[in-house]
Amino acid sequence: MLFVRGYFDDAGTHADSEVVVIGGLFGVWQQWEKFEEEWQVRLNDPLPGYGKPPLKKFHLSHCNARVEEFADYSDAEQNAVIHDFRQIIIDAQLASVATAIDRRAWDELVVGPYRRILGEPLGSCMIQCVDEVIRVVDPNGTGEHDITVMFDKGIWSPALQHRADLFEKHKMVSVTFGRVQKFLPLQGADIVATENYWHAAEWLKLGDAAPPRPHLRHYLDNMLHEGLILDREALAEEVRRRGPDGRAPE
Repeated sequence: MLFVRGYFDDAGTHADSEVVVIGGLFGVWQQWEKFEEEWQVRLNDPLPGYGKPPLKKFHLSHCNARVEEFADYSDAEQNAVIHDFRQIIIDAQLASVATAIDRRAWDELVVGPYRRILGEPLGSCMIQCVDEVIRVVDPNGTGEHDITVMFDKGIWSPALQHRADLFEKHKMVSVTFGRVQKFLPLQGADIVATENYWHAAEWLKLGDAAPPRPHLRHYLDNMLHEGLILDREALAEEVRRRGPDGRAPE
């Protein structure tokens, strides 16, 4: 039996965000053991030789904005520390997945019975990500693998807990919620969610003409990664596919 753990974080859940994202990482315990050991070493000494104080956690958007623990970082130091934490993910040879949803299109198209069935975009992002982990880990549908998936506890809601319970009941997957400060892999998931959030926001404006920023480009060139963006066209097609009661056809 293969024991797989996945960790996922969110981005774009603030009220004025145009895109909602959940992204994260998954792998076997040996990969996570390597990840956690190296991540903690880097937290203790973020930039060896530069005398930077230890970090309580690595938060990509804080580092990118140079606020809180990163307020005194120079341009070069900022880029270096982002690179070094990202490299830990790459070296651990983890896989990653992210799902983004056009929030404005969702609010306009997913209404009435469709909203009652599909709920909020964050829930659909959650389902897509867990389904992708299952697809990669168990492509033949044997159900013989042990899959545990954790989401940042900051997004917990009764609706998301309900979706988590359905996974455990019907798909033999354990879905839990944990705190970023306690579970280091959730900090790695933050990098995936945040980078995909920034890129998805640009993609919705520019389409394929939106290039990944250099940090994301390096990540994509060295990782097994699957990204999905549900834009207006995809959401309209999903609504058309469903019946007037909002339910998908059998």
